[in-house]
Amino acid sequence: MSQQGVFTRFLEAISDPIRMQIVFLLHDEAELNVGEIASRFRVSRPAISHHLRILKDADIVLSEKRGQENYYWLDSQRMVTTLRALADKLERTAVDKAESP
Repeated sequence: MSQQGVFTRFLEAISDPIRMQIVFLLHDEAELNVGEIASRFRVSRPAISHHLRILKDADIVLSEKRGQENYYWLDSQRMVTTLRALADKLERTAVDKAESP
């Protein structure tokens, strides 16, 4: 996937308020299963699973199946790397535009 595709997928994933709340929750709690996450929201467990799938597809969360439960945790390093790369790209673009006649 192109760098632009990675940025787009990442930004689309965190653009939803519920997904952003899940990111903050996993930051605070380290690791939770779907039921534990769903208990903190006023949406169904299947809806939480859908949001988690989007976050996982964007490489924001990681998961592991243990028994019948899927546990999720934040991939903080991947998030930081993606955000830094995006900030660097935006900064280079701004510098290039400032230097162009």
